[in-house]
Amino acid sequence: MARSLIARTLLGLRVWFVVDDERMEERRRGGRTAPSDRRGEQLAGARFEASRRRPADLLGQWTGDPTVRPSGVDLRTSLAYDLLALDAAHDYEALLLSPVAPIGVTSVLAPTSQDRVLSTTRGTEVVSDATNVLALECALRLRRDSAAHVRLCTVHQLLRMQPISDEGGHSKHFRLLMLADAGAGLPEDGFEVTAVLAHLAIYGRLLDAAARAHGLVWERPALIIRSNDALPAISTRLTVALADAFPDVAVREEWLDSTYYRGLRIGYGVHDAAGSFHEIVDVGVFDWVAQLTSNRRHRLVASAIGLQLLPVLFSGS
Repeated sequence: MARSLIARTLLGLRVWFVVDDERMEERRRGGRTAPSDRRGEQLAGARFEASRRRPADLLGQWTGDPTVRPSGVDLRTSLAYDLLALDAAHDYEALLLSPVAPIGVTSVLAPTSQDRVLSTTRGTEVVSDATNVLALECALRLRRDSAAHVRLCTVHQLLRMQPISDEGGHSKHFRLLMLADAGAGLPEDGFEVTAVLAHLAIYGRLLDAAARAHGLVWERPALIIRSNDALPAISTRLTVALADAFPDVAVREEWLDSTYYRGLRIGYGVHDAAGSFHEIVDVGVFDWVAQLTSNRRHRLVASAIGLQLLPVLFSGS
């Protein structure tokens, strides 16, 4: 049933997009290509597609479409981890974000494809990475006070459209704790180093609290510092700072081969009871706030941890 439903849906969308392309070409020839025109036709296409559906189609999609299926993690369990995460980040202002953000919030700021997000017909997209959204709020506050140090966090259910990994615990939609520090740069990468240490301390508190509250079993935390010539000295500075702040955490360095980050990406992970290493935290330096404020002095350090992975990977039961 699911395959036939998908085939009918794709056929209907293909027919509508062909018709829509013809209408848009007519408008282009007539010099009328206003966004409101396109949006009206897209909404008409959505109404047409919905009008063709039957209750059986809804159930078929509910059964076979991973973007609409419930999470494999129990809601009460998820909320319990939300509270632990927000408590660990008590020094950061917690925002309850909208499910949608301005369209292009990921692909305009970062070198990523719009195809990885669910775009709407109303100038928005379903949030696929809330660190980009936090960057918007950071930029807004820095425009009001360019000398401010903005600290924000959120817990959000993200939706991404790219194929998912076969590894256990991964799904199309998932829950992350995300942190963002934004402000003016300091000498010797001082802003970035201080923010990275603050983020890692929060994730350490979260893992310790989860172990106490839910019996998670993990050991041997480790950090991977990935850097390149965009921040040539930061790896050495961070290694010294990390050794002082987290003496029991193993640290290794790697070359950063990515244009998504501005010179620095840090992976933080732990080993499970079987000895397998899981890199569950991603910390990076980005130029998104500098782009948004048109101020090259503004820095952004953002990070995230997959909350739903914790009970899946490290449950002691």
